[in-house]
Amino acid sequence: MRIAVASLARNDAVAFMAADDVNARGGIRGRPLLVVHDTIPVDAEPIDLEIRRAQYLVAQRPVAVVGHGGSRGSLAAAPIYNEARVLQLVPTGTSRLLARAGPWTLPLVPNDSVEGEFIARFVRDELRARTVAIFYVSDEYGVGLRDGVRAALGPAVQVVREQRYGLGSDLHTLMDATVRGGAPDVIVVAGREAATSTIVRRLVELGLPSRVVAGDGAVVLPDLPRGAGPGAEGRLFAATFWLPTSPDTASQRFARAVQQRLLREATATDALVYDAVGVLATALRKVGDDPTDVRNYVLSLGRSRPRYRGVTGEIGFGAGAGPARLVMARVRGQSLVPAGQSR
Repeated sequence: MRIAVASLARNDAVAFMAADDVNARGGIRGRPLLVVHDTIPVDAEPIDLEIRRAQYLVAQRPVAVVGHGGSRGSLAAAPIYNEARVLQLVPTGTSRLLARAGPWTLPLVPNDSVEGEFIARFVRDELRARTVAIFYVSDEYGVGLRDGVRAALGPAVQVVREQRYGLGSDLHTLMDATVRGGAPDVIVVAGREAATSTIVRRLVELGLPSRVVAGDGAVVLPDLPRGAGPGAEGRLFAATFWLPTSPDTASQRFARAVQQRLLREATATDALVYDAVGVLATALRKVGDDPTDVRNYVLSLGRSRPRYRGVTGEIGFGAGAGPARLVMARVRGQSLVPAGQSR
């Protein structure tokens, strides 16, 4: 039985690891679970590349695909999977647009409205912020998360600046302009690791007390705590869907397995890709490899069937998704730990 993976290259190895674990337990109905990935050279514009990857993978006739790497790539590829009636299980994309991408596209994680509300609640209730600046990258992820945070902050928190940035933006100049009239209590970053790290370092250079709360797109380990520098501890927080330092047994077991087998620290994307393969393996085991049956089984999780219990928690879809699987992390040394975890 065959599935495909179209995540980031470093996470493909986790999909193969998940298939190895399934096959070590006897496979699917006596047959091995096979994982295919694309061999398209990275020589095109990002969106064109995602479309070519999807076309290649559909030609391999998988029952389902895990991917792509984020909201933009997943949205670009969605029409191809929906036309081919191949289930697309998106492990990390948070854009609300994914819910309207087609009946064969299912996001695994809460959307940017839910994550935005989670961040806003932490900023307002835990950090007690009264003024906030929002830096957001100019793509589907950044704009969506900005909108989610802004909508959920409420009247008690004033958004003093919304700053859009792109690949070539001078973040030092944008930061200096943001704090010129007084530093906000919190800077929310709806962006990636490099921008988040630059913003934290600039605050430290300027001697300003503002704290930084980033979305899940910034959580790249160990790059984020290292890039943000020694001033990040006590200042930098990030929302994520899973942490290798989570105390539950399943998380600890998975984190050890990635360290031992892939020789690196596990990430939230790793855990989500692993869980996506687990969801599909369970569906194949229960209903066989007819694509419509697999899709219907996955959609039933949390509704007519129990949620799938994975590394990242209990997984369901649509009205059966259950509580959002989100955790707020803080920097401790060169790692991230749950924000409420003591030293």
